[in-house]
Formats: sequence, C-alpha cells, structure tokens
Amino acid sequence: MTTFSATVQTRIKAPPALAFQHIAPMDPRALFTGYGPLPAVTGTHDQTGAWDTPGQTRTVALSDGSSAQEGLRHYHPAQYFSYTVGSFTGALRWLATGADGAWWFDPHSGGTQTTVHWRHAFHARSKWAAPVLWLLASVLWRGYMRKALRLAKMQIESPARASAGSALSA
Repeated sequence: MTTFSATVQTRIKAPPALAFQHIAPMDPRALFTGYGPLPAVTGTHDQTGAWDTPGQTRTVALSDGSSAQEGLRHYHPAQYFSYTVGSFTGALRWLATGADGAWWFDPHSGGTQTTVHWRHAFHARSKWAAPVLWLLASVLWRGYMRKALRLAKMQIESPARASAGSALSA
C-alpha cells in the first residue's frame, strides 16, 4: 500500500499541557474550517465517549455533505495522541482507503512553550489513485493542516485564553 504524508509544526507560547488540552479534545469545527476545495468540518455525531480514551470513535461531517469515521488510537495527555480516519463517503473514497494522524507536543523554554508536530498519512486505494492522492497530501492537505495549526496557535495564545490560564494557575 502506498502512503503519502504531510507534516506541519509550530511553536506555541504555552506549556504542553495547555496546548494539548486545547487541541486534543476540541470540537473540530473550531480548527477545520476548510481550505480551497477541501471542505470544512460541520460537526461530529455518533461519538462513543469522551475524546480522551483509545478506542473511541465518531463520525465527522463535512460541509460538502460527505463524512468519515475517526477512531482514537493513542492518548497520552500533554505529549501525544493519534487517530485513524476511514470510511470516506466523499470524493476521497476513490483515492484513499484510510489515513492515520498523530500530534506530538514537545516542551521548550523550560516548559513554557510547546512545539506541536502534526503528521497525517493517507493510504492510496490504488496505483491509479496514487498521483492524485500525492498531490492532495503534499499540496492541498498540507495547506489545510497549516491553516488549522495557525488557528490553534491563535486560539491558545489569545490574550483572553492566556488570562484565563493564569487565573486557573493562581
């Protein structure tokens, strides 16, 4: 099976626990707002439990009317989580059999900052789909990921969030 991946990263001015706490369990509508022809997330349903235990699953609904199944594989607070995506109902069903994603949260500056790494790998359905999937992963999906990570960084570093975080630690 041919796999095409994209990886993005950013440095966030927040400790790993705060960055993880914001990104891992969040409503995906807040980050995945679409990118070019790639649809936005409009919601989730059929979630089997809190998004903090491996084995949980949910259906992710997209703005083009399609959906995908997502499953949480690993969950290590303030460090790492990974997931699988499959059962695509939109155009992606012709290109990929599934995908795997993983997020890492590495501390920096004495734990006051975090480097967030996100890798997403698509598994090609066939050798005929591979060139199109390569283009999707390396250009469009990478742009989608960069946009989502910029939104997460902005949300985490916003003054309102920072003052709420300092009030919690006081």
